[in-house]
Amino acid sequence: MEQLYQLSQTTSLDEVATLRQRVQQLLISAGGDPEAVGDLILALNEALVNSLHHGYAGQPGWLQIEIGRAGRSLVIQQYDTAPPFDPTAVPPPDTTLPLAVRPLGGMGVQMMRNFTDELHYQRTADGCNRLTFIKHNLFA
Repeated sequence: MEQLYQLSQTTSLDEVATLRQRVQQLLISAGGDPEAVGDLILALNEALVNSLHHGYAGQPGWLQIEIGRAGRSLVIQQYDTAPPFDPTAVPPPDTTLPLAVRPLGGMGVQMMRNFTDELHYQRTADGCNRLTFIKHNLFA
């Protein structure tokens, strides 16, 4: 896999927009389909915000992002050291319920599922959460 980008730093919620824009520009300049890149950026944004808001309780926290290209597919791995949380185990929300009676939350994880072709979670041996997003046919 060809590595396109790597970032490892303490990040705050205020920095997510800048990080998101940096990754979007990188993927488009690398030849990524703009619509598919937009979808993936929405999924990544949800994961970053969830890590910082829920995992780190709104405080700055360590994040690592690795972005690689495997043929026409894009692989993004996001790491954090927040308490363990597997978003792939969250049940899909019941979208048949009226909005007024739906429980809060859960739509961000659903967006991650909908905007990627594969979503995988693993707790690493060194205690990190690793969330892997794969988008097939992102590149021509």
